[in-house]
Amino acid sequence: MAIKMIYRCIRCRKPLRDDGTCQNDKCVRYTPEGDKTEASADPTTADVAGTEKK
Repeated sequence: MAIKMIYRCIRCRKPLRDDGTCQNDKCVRYTPEGDKTEASADPTTADVAGTEKK
């Protein structure tokens, strides 16, 4: 059997969401559920203007 690791926030020690963001709204490192501030790291999915490449 494998043990499932529960990753926790480094500030408030609450469990993180599946995408690695803190879910505690009183925490300094909290990000809202729909907030996607991180840009895509894969440059092949979209160009600078935001349209998909073919």
